[in-house]
Amino acid sequence: MTARSLAIKTGKALGILLAERVLGTRPVTLVGYSLGSLVIFEALQHLASLPPSQTLGLVHDVFLFGSPVPADPAPWAAARRVAAGRVVNGYGTNDYVLAVLARVSGANWGVAGLRPVDVAGVEDMACDGVDGHLKWRGMVGAALEQCGAPGVNSEEVRTQLEVKLEEIRVAEIKIGEIKVEEVKAEEVKAEEVKAEGVEMAGISKAVDVNDE
Repeated sequence: MTARSLAIKTGKALGILLAERVLGTRPVTLVGYSLGSLVIFEALQHLASLPPSQTLGLVHDVFLFGSPVPADPAPWAAARRVAAGRVVNGYGTNDYVLAVLARVSGANWGVAGLRPVDVAGVEDMACDGVDGHLKWRGMVGAALEQCGAPGVNSEEVRTQLEVKLEEIRVAEIKIGEIKVEEVKAEEVKAEEVKAEGVEMAGISKAVDVNDE
């Protein structure tokens, strides 16, 4: 079973738990990115399939980022009906990993994590600071702050960004070290080839002298 299939299955399970009020009776705010947003989206689809009387007051706000779900208006309109508060689609136009995955999966529709969904009641928010799918993990706090989500701790957001920047710095250093090692390896190989060439030239010269 693929990660996507597991996320869809988990989303339905979450929808069942919410509908049965296993998590309590107070409205919940759902936040997710990448496959996490797919889980939430599928949970909302399950809730939308139930009578409104069973889902009233279950979900307040929904914030989805980098969602690997279609931008088809119908399911987004269904998700909008379930939420009493805001439904936000945070997308990154430079998320090339998600774009490639969507193409590989044969999706012939737009992907919500890459573009606006243009559905009434759904807020589309461009997250320009995200230039890669793996960056969502370190940018969710900033994205929530950008869209004015309640209860976001600005200090924690700054800490999250600093941690992410440090991870990027360390990764760049490692990449630089790998490149240096590759250059050294190429230089050693070139020296070996040069030495081998000199040795072969010496042997050839010795053979010519002996022939004389």
